[in-house]
Amino acid sequence: MAHAIPILLYHRIDTSGLPTATTPEAFRRHLQWLYERGWRTLDAETFTHYLRTGRALPPHAFVITFDDGYESIASAAFPVLQTFRYTAISFLSTGLMRNARGGRPAHPDASRHGSLYLSWEQVRALQSCGVVSFQSHTHTHGRFEERGIDALAADLDLSRQMLVQELGLPASHFEHLAWPWGYSTPAWRTLAKKNGFRYQYTVARQSFLRHMPCDTIPRTCFDATAFTAFQAQFRLQSGALAQLWNLAYPVGRRLRHLTGI
Repeated sequence: MAHAIPILLYHRIDTSGLPTATTPEAFRRHLQWLYERGWRTLDAETFTHYLRTGRALPPHAFVITFDDGYESIASAAFPVLQTFRYTAISFLSTGLMRNARGGRPAHPDASRHGSLYLSWEQVRALQSCGVVSFQSHTHTHGRFEERGIDALAADLDLSRQMLVQELGLPASHFEHLAWPWGYSTPAWRTLAKKNGFRYQYTVARQSFLRHMPCDTIPRTCFDATAFTAFQAQFRLQSGALAQLWNLAYPVGRRLRHLTGI
């Protein structure tokens, strides 16, 4: 039986009480429960290796991801990751990061929210320690259905340019793209793949299985998730019923969409 790789998604690790926030205590409890049961993370390089080569995915392996690039990745999540020797992938909306080199203006949201987002200095520090690696979450975190395909192409190109400029890594390193809100169209995915983003991520309550396409890699959002709910969902996606769940979940999702339930 093919091993399922759960991919966890978080945004903020803080006590704001927002729907996108998980408290540091809850985040630690999630990871401690996994650590005590023998689960180990795949870093971006290792996960890419399995995707590229088609090798069998290892058992008891999972991936931790963060979206947007909140400062709490450095101040709150990083110490927890270090405790368990876990790694994570942070998908940055590059226009929201602070203190870009060369005086490049940031997205207006960056200045409006002050120090809510990471600075590029923090990004470089996290990258250098090997615990958190960084990939693209587009530049503006925009709604591209309102802006058109040309705007999307320009946005993706700028996102990669900034990652290359700020992190000093080759463009070929940045092959992973997490779509804002997990939403994309076939045309967008084709464009992104042509632009070098071979591995693209959506949001769905499924684990990744070897046969799945690499342009709609599912991640499960665990923002503000109670511990018991976290346990139940993780078990459902990683245990003996994982393949059955992966077959049933898309059907149920379509039915909910059609019926409005």
